[in-house]
Formats: sequence, structure tokens, C-alpha cells
Amino acid sequence: MIAIGLMSGTSLDGVDAALVEIKNEHFELLKFVTLDYDEGFKTRLMRNLSNETAKLSEICSLNFELGDKFVQAIDLLLKGSGFCHEDIDFVASHGQTIWHNPKPNGELVASTLQIGEPSVITAKTGIKVISDFRTMDVAEGGEGAPLVPMSEFMLFKSDTENIILQNLGGIGNLTYLPKQATINDVVAFDNGPGNVMIDYFTKKYFGKPYDEGGKIASSGHIIASVFAELIKDEFITRKPPKSTGRELYNQKFMEELAEKLHFSDHPKNDVITTVSEFTVYAMVTNYRLFTPKFDRIVLSGGGSHNDYIRKRLQENVNKPVLTQEDLGYNSDAKEAVAFAVLGYLTINHRPGNVIGATGAKRPAVLGKITPGKEKS
Repeated sequence: MIAIGLMSGTSLDGVDAALVEIKNEHFELLKFVTLDYDEGFKTRLMRNLSNETAKLSEICSLNFELGDKFVQAIDLLLKGSGFCHEDIDFVASHGQTIWHNPKPNGELVASTLQIGEPSVITAKTGIKVISDFRTMDVAEGGEGAPLVPMSEFMLFKSDTENIILQNLGGIGNLTYLPKQATINDVVAFDNGPGNVMIDYFTKKYFGKPYDEGGKIASSGHIIASVFAELIKDEFITRKPPKSTGRELYNQKFMEELAEKLHFSDHPKNDVITTVSEFTVYAMVTNYRLFTPKFDRIVLSGGGSHNDYIRKRLQENVNKPVLTQEDLGYNSDAKEAVAFAVLGYLTINHRPGNVIGATGAKRPAVLGKITPGKEKS
């Protein structure tokens, strides 16, 4: 079976696409690509992640535009691979989260919304698409996130080690696998900002999409007064299950933060150092509070390439800090592969959520299926 996993995350940098071969529940990554978003498209996405700037007309259009972006990512992935649309058994698409509100809030019920119309993908490729993975978990009383833990349990469980699998996309999230774990032993949750603040202020002050290799952070110093305010963030110490995203750490939040904490009064590289240190603090604090017994940490996502974060994390935990590459995997492809795994479970009518991670009342088959064209 040949599948494609698609992921557009909180970093808003583009579509990650993974070509995965599935044999006897072994998932082999054949190829991985990222289709970058142009700045204009990214700007339009960004402003529709905030109540203050979102427009229904733009969200409606973006839903279909993202479907087209996903098709472009699929075609880029298949180019030179030896596979064509007709060879693909299914596409599993996370879509792009526009709003995530897993807990009732006043008149608002628990809900989540991802866009990236699967019908567009099927219409232009003929491939079956599984999408909207989060909604069933939320309907079952869960957070709808994180969803990666099921794939991590299937791929990384160990008989001899307690492992923390730490992903650093826009938001940081971890999966804790105790040694000899069953699915009921898995603990997973979002632990706070990953790259979202680092990327935003690197773009704002340096005109770069991210702090490559953590070089800017490594050149500065921690601003003690700013750091002291950042660590008051209540999400960091909130007890799991918990999840968050751009509905909290959005442009408005960060601009107000910069004004309140007088970022403009400080050297700009010091600002990047300080928000990077806050990302490290969020991870370490959650480990100490909720996963204190671990033997190693395995990093993935864009933040795994940030040498400042890796160095500071290593200094704080005094345990081995590895990357997915150290184990023969691809750090950047992790989430796209995870959704290929979830899609496989869906078409086999098997649950994809880990209720210990999301807080759902029961295990549930996740996702909605848009049928593809009949194969000859």
C-alpha cells in the first residue's frame, strides 16, 4: 500500500508531504518534500487565525486555495518518484487549523476547525482522501490534540527505556512512552510555544523566516526582566490533557507582548535569545511536572535543527538529547508520516486517538473519507 501524508502546521511555512509505503504495519518513508508558501499567501493565512482580522469570505476561499496547495505538494512529491496519482491508495491530510477551542467557553461549545478542502484534492487527483482527523476526538470530549502519539507508540515504543518524543513545530508537543508501555500508558500533550514566537520575531526584526541553526539566539543574552514575565504563561504549568495553537499564540498576542515588555528597548538578538530560552523553559518545566522519569529525549520538527535549543535543553535535563535522524528517521517528516499512519488506521476502521493524551471519553476512528475515483 502506498500512501501520502500531508501536514500544514502552526509554523505556516508550507505543506509537508510524505510518501509512505505500508507493509505489515511497517511504515517506510520513501520521499519527503515541503512546498513553501509564498509570503502573500502566508500573510493571508496569518490574519485569518485571529478573531480581530479574520474574514469569512477569505476563509471560504482559503479552504479551496489550500486544497490546491495540497495538490501542488502531492505533484511535487511524486515528481521523479516513479509513482503517479493512480498508484496512491490514499492521502491523509491534516489540513490547516484555523481555530481550535477544545473546551467550552461562554456561549462557545468545544470545537475545532481545519481547512484545506479534501474534495479539491480528490477532484484533481482522483485519490481517496482522509481528512478532519481532530473533529471526532473533540466530539468525544477530547482535546482533538495531540494526534501524533498513536503513530509514535506504533513506531518508537521500547522495552528498555522511558522516552520523551518532543516535537518543535510552531507549538511544542511531547509524547511520553514509558518502557514496556501499552497504549493506555502513553502520555501526550502540547507543552507551549515551539518555534512560533522565535519565527515571528526573527521575521519582524531580521527579515528571516526563522533563526537558522539558532545562530541569532546564540549571539545574544537573556533579558531577565522579559524572561521573568514570559514564564508567567499559565498554559505552561496547566495540567494535561491540554492543547493550544495560533488561537492563543497569534500575531495580536505577540505584538501586545512586545509592546508590554518593551522589546524595542533591547538589542534584537537578545529578544530572540530570550524567546528561545522561553521555549526551552516550557519543555523542561513540563518534563519536571508531568514526565519526571525519562531516559532520553528525541527531538523532531523544525526546532530540532536549532543548536541553541538543543544545547540549552541538554544543559537543563542532563540526559541524552537526540534527533529523529540519530534513530534513522526524518525530523521534518514526522508529522506528515504520522497522518499517513492515522489514515491507515481510519480505512481499517481502527481508533487513532490516544485517550490518555486527548482526554476523549473513548477510542474513536478518526477522520472523514472523500472517496476517490474507481481504479481500473
